[in-house]
Amino acid sequence: MIRQSQRFRHYLDDNLIHLHKNLFISPSDPQYYEKVIRYLDANSPEAHYKIGQKFQQKGNLKRAIFHYKEVLRTYPSPFYSAANRALHQLDQQRAAHTVSLQQAFPEEKKPLLPPFLKTLLIVLFVLNLVLVLLFAGNNPIYKTISKMKVWGVGSDITYETVDVPFIMYLAPNTKKEDIETALHKQALELAKEMPNNSILIYGIISQDNSNKGKTMLLTNADLTKSAIVVAQYHPVSDRTVKIRFLNPEFEKHQPLSAIGANLVRTALEAYKKDFGKTPASLDSLLQDYPNNYLSFIPLEVNTGSNDISSVFNGRGGWFYDATAADITQMFYANSADVERVLYEPVHIEINKAEHHLKLVSGDYLLWDKEIGLGANGRTPQGDFLVMDRVQQPKGNHAQSYGEAGLGLGAIALHGTYDESSIGMDKSLGCVRLTNRDVQQLFPFVPKGTEVQIHNSTWATSSSKQVKNANLLIPANRPSLNQSPEQIIFHWLG
Repeated sequence: MIRQSQRFRHYLDDNLIHLHKNLFISPSDPQYYEKVIRYLDANSPEAHYKIGQKFQQKGNLKRAIFHYKEVLRTYPSPFYSAANRALHQLDQQRAAHTVSLQQAFPEEKKPLLPPFLKTLLIVLFVLNLVLVLLFAGNNPIYKTISKMKVWGVGSDITYETVDVPFIMYLAPNTKKEDIETALHKQALELAKEMPNNSILIYGIISQDNSNKGKTMLLTNADLTKSAIVVAQYHPVSDRTVKIRFLNPEFEKHQPLSAIGANLVRTALEAYKKDFGKTPASLDSLLQDYPNNYLSFIPLEVNTGSNDISSVFNGRGGWFYDATAADITQMFYANSADVERVLYEPVHIEINKAEHHLKLVSGDYLLWDKEIGLGANGRTPQGDFLVMDRVQQPKGNHAQSYGEAGLGLGAIALHGTYDESSIGMDKSLGCVRLTNRDVQQLFPFVPKGTEVQIHNSTWATSSSKQVKNANLLIPANRPSLNQSPEQIIFHWLG
């Protein structure tokens, strides 16, 4: 093992284990398992079992039982059965010890209660009865005392306490109500062990499946910066578990992050269909026509970056793994604060009866544009794919297709200089948009996007209107040639 700060291997490194930051210890350290619990994993079954054995050998059965029971809190584990057996043996030893003491020192039979104790119990019973009558009467004694005593005004009560911070790792798709339930339950459990302390639990989104649901002592204060929620519980002063979500931008940015991810995923799926494999680099999606699958890699708006990383480190931008088994796991936000959303391809829905076009991803609606259609029902119905993404497309006549076009084969979605045709049936079969609208739509429609043309229905009911979609567009876009000079397109127009 070579540490990051050294260039050459030290002969002792093979016998050291990295616990935390700059803490390296040897398994032969007498305090090894205590340090594992303190710095690495407070719930480690192995560490608790080994410490329990230590205390059992020293004769401290109370501490041994405590650590064996801690092992049983994690199931399954390799030490679960061993700890269970150890507890059973300790119970048998204690029972045998009690029997031996009783045999060695037999007690003489005595009356259940001596006369003096009987007298004392009678007196106490009478006193309790008098107190009940005093407090339950029309003018209880405590009210009388309150009237006679001059109480201070504005007195402060100060509870001396120690904050004990923990971190709880949460799955990316955990709902808010489930997060609240988990934090509440964990706070109550921890308070049973530390009733006089103030419990603080920071909820952190984890992409590591092995960490999900775990609660550990906080050993690195920097982790609190990425917490999305915090729970506080001090049972001495307040029986309420107070839960506060820390990232108000989370819900605001989540839809845009989802759309940004699915925009690239849609292009990746189209590239795989065309070439039989996913690209080794996302640069393959950003080429000149006809391989301009995308016009840019969108920003991950929660971090404001569109950098691509092959290792998930939470530093912003996007994570990409060309070898992943499915599109969802292949590309997602490189941020612990963003949910890993399912793949919902970007697609276009056209309702001919309403003369409207919608750009949709799952439940999110990016754009809703008014369109012009073919005269006498010439615009065909069905499902099509975007085969060409062209800026300034050339036709048989000048300005036939406006400023941009998305070719679907014989027809296209393209701009027009005749804005009076929008909302009307005047074209030869193509779908027309104003030049402004087609340019707004163009960067959000990857090559391979499905276009569904229906007579009078919408394929999905998209209710979540996404605002500020242009926040996905980076300031510095790649320089691509998306205007082929030598190609004449023959869309119906």
